Amino acid sequence: MTKPFFITLFICLFSSQMKAQETGLKLYVSGAENYPTVLAYDILDQNGTRIKAGFSSLKDARTPVVIPVPLPKRFGVVIYEDVNRNKTLDMGLFGQPTELYAFSNDAWVFLGRPEHKETLVYSKEGWTPLRMTLKSVMDF
Repeated sequence: MTKPFFITLFICLFSSQMKAQETGLKLYVSGAENYPTVLAYDILDQNGTRIKAGFSSLKDARTPVVIPVPLPKRFGVVIYEDVNRNKTLDMGLFGQPTELYAFSNDAWVFLGRPEHKETLVYSKEGWTPLRMTLKSVMDF
């Protein structure tokens, strides 16, 4: 009698633990210069404080970059394509990015960075899907 009880208890605890880990961001990114490529990301809370940053392989525009991370209710994301894989957003002579980049919520400012509040989106329960399109500094 005790053996089935403990097995059931273990399964319940294990499944609830697995459910707790099933949260994060699924980034669908289009507009890359080349596929596959390396995508740099920075996830920020509503105050602009970094939640998580890193680099991930981007296979194509249909396959998401999966980032396991607990998300607050509102957050923003900044991404760029690290074409030369130097782990830096390369800048031109006048400080403009020379690699493609994007902000969540399709926030965009010509030759600048949008206000953080313009990039904020709402998280969903479980995995939050987010579609972003990489652009050049000259896109407007």
